[in-house]
Amino acid sequence: MKKNIAKEKIKKGIPSIGTWVSSGNPLVCETLATSGIDWINIECEHSSIDLGELVHCFRAVEHSDIPVFVRVAGSDPLIIKRVVDSGALGIVVPDVKNAEEAKRAVDACRYPPIGTRGIGATRPNAVYPDYMDHANEEICVVIMIEDINAVNQIDSIMEVEGVDVVFIGPNDLAATLNVPLGMNNQHPKHVDAVNKVLEAGKRHNIPTGIHCGSPEEVIERIEQGFLWMPLMSELALMRTSFLSSMKQIKENSKSEGLKSDGKFY
Repeated sequence: MKKNIAKEKIKKGIPSIGTWVSSGNPLVCETLATSGIDWINIECEHSSIDLGELVHCFRAVEHSDIPVFVRVAGSDPLIIKRVVDSGALGIVVPDVKNAEEAKRAVDACRYPPIGTRGIGATRPNAVYPDYMDHANEEICVVIMIEDINAVNQIDSIMEVEGVDVVFIGPNDLAATLNVPLGMNNQHPKHVDAVNKVLEAGKRHNIPTGIHCGSPEEVIERIEQGFLWMPLMSELALMRTSFLSSMKQIKENSKSEGLKSDGKFY
């Protein structure tokens, strides 16, 4: 079966950078697979993307070595089973609050005797004859920490065998700390919570990750010791790129019709 190069890198202590895909568009996924990133993370918690669209996204990057992760809607094994059976090489489980939820997510991703994943005539089994021989090893389980209560139980969560990455969702974490959005990286309570997760990862030898809003933040987080970082999303990157381009055109054009109106939304 296809190797999970992202999982391979972080196991070696090498930072791995990807991005979110919220559109569910196969052409977007295919294009991103040629951009130099290590993986794509499809957003199925806060989007309308369905399983049929997911499969098209998996097929779009089949020619590349880029693995596709999927953020599912929760730790329900039935949800996870359908996504891994469709071909995901990584499962990102949101808002895991304790070790029990983490174990349930891990078990849903692994075939027996390691886990409880059911065996079926799935798409990956048809595409890759050796799928069942390697799926337990290649599928990457990413546990999201988005609540201060989870931070307070981080050691027990990281003790769950089979957790491959612990990933911080900074905005939801900020909300549970009553920290205003936009203040995440400056507020002492948020900085302290992030550091607790990072230090726990070092103690337990579990790679940690965090969402990053800019290339500068990615560099900063790598220097801190984070290894798994999504940079923005395809929609945010597209918007940012065009805002910058239009700002440059309007500020430098000699045409009166293109003069800057000061609005860059």
